Amino acid sequence: MIKAPGIPTRYRLRVKQRLRILEFARERGLHAASRRFGITRSIVRTWRRRFEAEGVHGLIPRYPASRKSLLPEEVLGLIRHARTELEYGAARTQIWLRRVHSINLYQATIQRAFRRMGLPYLPKRSKRRSRPRQLKLFEKAEPGESVQLDVKFVRVEGKRRFQYTALDDCSRFRVLRVYRRHHVSSSLKFFSCSAPQFSRHMKSEG
Repeated sequence: MIKAPGIPTRYRLRVKQRLRILEFARERGLHAASRRFGITRSIVRTWRRRFEAEGVHGLIPRYPASRKSLLPEEVLGLIRHARTELEYGAARTQIWLRRVHSINLYQATIQRAFRRMGLPYLPKRSKRRSRPRQLKLFEKAEPGESVQLDVKFVRVEGKRRFQYTALDDCSRFRVLRVYRRHHVSSSLKFFSCSAPQFSRHMKSEG
């Protein structure tokens, strides 16, 4: 492992590989190194020249700050149009290019093209703040005309139970019962006990 100071961790393996290629070229020649590692002799010469001038630090990869985009100019023009004129983000631009122009690109590629062209970020639009719509209750004119039945899962003292609810759509009178099982027998029991209560309630309302 190379421990020379100043070499970024992400490049240490690459520098170590280049050192071995130079050692192989010194022992067997540039032509043999080029064939053995699948690189051109000019690259090996460049590494050797940098190593002789700067030592190990000369073998650190020197990648350009930004690479030229491989996308055609007409595609870049469409991406610019989508951002500046249509105000699309990467996701909507991807869909627009696929559906309208039959061009398939990754969202990461589109986002990278935005940055390279220096296109501004989309303005943040404030979400519409409207008052929450009041839920309109379903109502009937006469008690007992319509009764809603509902069953939901609840926990009672940490145990799984089922709450049966019957609600009158006129008076909003309701009956609740909790059962251990969600079964036909539980439903029949609930109907048998809730029906008399609704009858007494309707008589009191009348």
